[in-house]
Amino acid sequence: MPMPPSNNALSIGDIPSPFSSGLNWSKACAQLNQQGEAFCLATVVAEVGSVPRSVGAKMVITSKAQYDTLGGGNLEFQVIQKAREQLNNGEHSMSIERFSLAADLGQCCGGGVQVLMEYHQCQHLPIAVFGAGHVGQALAGILAAMPCQLTIYDNRPQWRESLIQQGISAQGVDDLNQLLSDMSPQTKIVVMTQDHQLDYDIVQQALALNKFDYVGLIGSEGKNQRFRFRLQEQLATPDLLSPLVCPIGHPDIHGKLPMQVAVSVAAELNQWMTTTAPQHRDTASSSWKEVNQVRKTLANTKVFSQ
Repeated sequence: MPMPPSNNALSIGDIPSPFSSGLNWSKACAQLNQQGEAFCLATVVAEVGSVPRSVGAKMVITSKAQYDTLGGGNLEFQVIQKAREQLNNGEHSMSIERFSLAADLGQCCGGGVQVLMEYHQCQHLPIAVFGAGHVGQALAGILAAMPCQLTIYDNRPQWRESLIQQGISAQGVDDLNQLLSDMSPQTKIVVMTQDHQLDYDIVQQALALNKFDYVGLIGSEGKNQRFRFRLQEQLATPDLLSPLVCPIGHPDIHGKLPMQVAVSVAAELNQWMTTTAPQHRDTASSSWKEVNQVRKTLANTKVFSQ
């Protein structure tokens, strides 16, 4: 699994066409809600002077795509950048951002806008499974029927293909550090690749980011001790080891066959789903208190500071 150096800088060239998906903002919201994927709905709520699009214009931004448009240019670029920063931080409320097109963004329109940013976190628990071998295949089949947002990662095309044919999301990995950095902090990491060194690399990089609360590793107690000894030498502080769980699996479910191991791991993950799901549901929409606060803000502020 090659891991070239990552570059987290975002440039305008990195952003695909707003219309590449073919979905408008309303259809995108419906699809993303169904898929359980986090997104930001950005709406122009106030304007002054000449602006690319008027009040009511909307676009939807996810960590990797966007739908519809606020008119393009540097304004849209800044909105997308702000949305992705907040999504990566697990933001789930709303805020109003002000943009002066001439002074701040260098656009010839010369006007100004206020943009309402509404963040919707995923309603299903995101789970990333690294490894599509026999246990990974069995685990994917179980998790696909459970309330989670599942993605399997493996660089072996033949193993991915069998999952894709079942309608399960399966991807290769080009840049491991970038992939982990882009994941939501709510993501539960499960590591069960065909190679112990690859297992270690994934675990080490996931823990080093210090944002995940569960990094599960398949293996024996001996593997657990060996990994922890190495990780203590590489990680900045011992506290970074706390999310690591190894061996994984429910303590009351035993067996060594792939399906038995998969059932045990799924049972452990189900505990996260049932304890975390209410929080995800509550954060899927903004509270009336937040809505009223936004209304007051709009009523009492100018579109942008002079």
